[in-house]
Amino acid sequence: MNLDVLPLAENFKDVLNVFSFLGFVLTGALNAAFMILISYKFFQTMQQVGYRGDEYAVYLLRKRNGAITRVFMLSLLSTLAFFLVNTALSVVDNPLVNYCGFIPYLIFLAIYFGGEKRAKKKVPLVYTRRMLRLIISFSVLTVLFSVIAMIGTNALSTLLPQGSILKNYRYFILCFSPALVPYTVLLAYYINKPLEKRINKKFVKKAESALEDRKDLIKIGITGSYGKTSVKEILKAFLSMKYEVLSTPESYNTPLGISKTVKNLDDNDKIFIAEMGARRQGDIKELTKMVKPDIAVITGVTAQHLETFKTLKAIESTKYELIANMPAGGKAYFSSDNDITAKMYEKCPYSKVLAGLGDKMRGSVYAENVEISLSGSKFTLVINGEKVDIETRLLGAHNVSNVALAAAVAADLGVSLKDIALAAASLKPVLHRLERIDGKNGVIVIDDGYNSNPEGFKRAIELLSSHGGKKYVVTPGFVELGFSENEYNFKAGEFMAGVADKAILVGRGGALHVKEGLLYKGYDPANILMVADLDEAKLKLTELLRPGDAVLFENDLMDKYL
Repeated sequence: MNLDVLPLAENFKDVLNVFSFLGFVLTGALNAAFMILISYKFFQTMQQVGYRGDEYAVYLLRKRNGAITRVFMLSLLSTLAFFLVNTALSVVDNPLVNYCGFIPYLIFLAIYFGGEKRAKKKVPLVYTRRMLRLIISFSVLTVLFSVIAMIGTNALSTLLPQGSILKNYRYFILCFSPALVPYTVLLAYYINKPLEKRINKKFVKKAESALEDRKDLIKIGITGSYGKTSVKEILKAFLSMKYEVLSTPESYNTPLGISKTVKNLDDNDKIFIAEMGARRQGDIKELTKMVKPDIAVITGVTAQHLETFKTLKAIESTKYELIANMPAGGKAYFSSDNDITAKMYEKCPYSKVLAGLGDKMRGSVYAENVEISLSGSKFTLVINGEKVDIETRLLGAHNVSNVALAAAVAADLGVSLKDIALAAASLKPVLHRLERIDGKNGVIVIDDGYNSNPEGFKRAIELLSSHGGKKYVVTPGFVELGFSENEYNFKAGEFMAGVADKAILVGRGGALHVKEGLLYKGYDPANILMVADLDEAKLKLTELLRPGDAVLFENDLMDKYL
């Protein structure tokens, strides 16, 4: 035996050990980085549910969850491939072989990231301070997981007999780690929750004090299941004819959203309008106690967010929290075109006004001689016996109701009927809320993507029915309607059947029940097109649409449902 070879062999073994250690460290670090990259979709969802851990948990448990399915398949395929590769190489006595199973893992990751990159994000992730804190906590957790997993599996492998094939599989858990990402985001949320609660309380308290200090400020709270954003924008336009007005932007209808808006309040502002949203009982009460509105406006109440509210009665009582908790001496305005708000009007103990089309119950403010078309609306507005002709580009009968409701408030605050009419003529539709877009070749597009309630759907279909040409409806149906979701989607199909020349149904969720409703009404199956996503729907439309046609996009689902 040549003894000179022994030192060489030992040196080579040392080199291998060094490479093995470096592979150990690099693998753990890379896996943590991959988990952080995969997390984008789930951070986005957490932000879209308003940083509510319980709602995010409901999202994780939801059936037909495409995002969860994709990360689970990534993990499963990577783990299976890891076992297959390392089994095939088990005859090779080299510690670096343990890392060969990660090659298909990297390939599957590349495929996954490629698919996610191509997927359009309707609402991109906003890197707020709160989000950055959540990302940091998540990152720490993923690094800890990767380190503990590597050290732990390595330590356990030392307990195995020398030469055991099981040693080759000790790092497989890293391949399955993508499946843990959605749940690690939730864990990071709960770790941060006490800190975020303290920070939020501080912001809300500061905003509350700022509003309290402005004794001259008229404060208006607006809530409802639908129409609150539209009424807010219309009312702001009317009141701006006489006052400096600050209102919550977009859907800043939470305590933090309102707090951020209050930061922009200055001495010139005479009116503050706060849109108030709710996903569970007590939400409106919290906002009302924060803002202490002098004026309360309730637009309409219907089935929405039943996943969290459970019953329509719970939604009704939550919206009425605005009335029940507003300061004494305030005034309340209710839509006359909704059965529930009409009932609220009857039981309201304060000074009150009923306004709207007057379909259900005629109040002191109403519209008559109403003409609705895809070009806009014309009507005569009656306010306490006085009349003014209104012409607006806003579409649909429900927007006539919204104008009447906003006009009732503005008139009581001293805005003249002439100024109301002038402001109404220049009103622009709220984005994605029955927004008319003149497409190519004379095609009319009606974007009602933000609508997600049955009442709004019905109104949109009624508007579409006024069009003389061919009519198309693109919709995935409704979500977040709890146990009643299938029923409401079925009814939507029934209602569509008498209007739509073609129905393009998106996805495999609520769309299937919309299809059932269409067929139940005798709708021709040849006129029903099932597509995977909105992009495919648009592709189909390019083939079908002709000059003079109209297409309604109803309920463009949020990213969390994709």
